[in-house]
Amino acid sequence: MLVGIDEAGRGPIIGPIVIAGVAIELKAVRELAELGVRDSKDLTPSRRKELFPEIMRLVKHAVIVKVPPALIDTVNLNRLEIETMAYIVQRVKSLYGEPEVVYMDAVGPAKKMAAEVKRLTGLRGVVVAEPKADTRYVPVSAASIIAKVVRDEEIEELRKVYGVRGSGYPTDPGTLEWIREAYRRSPHTPPWFVRRSWSTLKRIAPGWYRAKDTGSKSADHRQKTLLDFLHRR
Repeated sequence: MLVGIDEAGRGPIIGPIVIAGVAIELKAVRELAELGVRDSKDLTPSRRKELFPEIMRLVKHAVIVKVPPALIDTVNLNRLEIETMAYIVQRVKSLYGEPEVVYMDAVGPAKKMAAEVKRLTGLRGVVVAEPKADTRYVPVSAASIIAKVVRDEEIEELRKVYGVRGSGYPTDPGTLEWIREAYRRSPHTPPWFVRRSWSTLKRIAPGWYRAKDTGSKSADHRQKTLLDFLHRR
């Protein structure tokens, strides 16, 4: 059993971060490669949607975690992703036993990330954390496609319900103009799906901005984590 993990939506100012993991057998890895599964950024949106059901058919298990802006605004992102990846590995481990190899796209120092995931999960097997792992390992490519398709669906829903425009990135003129318009309409009540700790808001919607406060590291006031959020669900 192999595990691949990747995320979509780390940089945008709107919407969740989606982190996906897949548990997959070696024979299915070969099938996915033959289907053309590769880094989601190298595929068109329509091709990603076509591959999505094929990936879900071939993997043994998929875990999808949507991290909401309210949590993103209160935690260190590198720590959040490491803990999410550890959570996904634990889910797979509880269902299928210890995976032989876990592949993940590196966030920050790769060796430190791999060691921390092993520590949190108690894995004895190999953990491979590398930059651009989604271009090197099919299990990570599969996870990247799942994460991207789910993230795109989340943004599309925000467009339909709230009229959001653009890609959601703070460099997108359409997104920035939508935020300005929404701010003029409601300067004291930001939408729940806007990440309030992004510095872009200081300039275009200062009343919405809140500096990220991860809190004290003392025993009674430690930083909130993904697991705190998941355990409330």
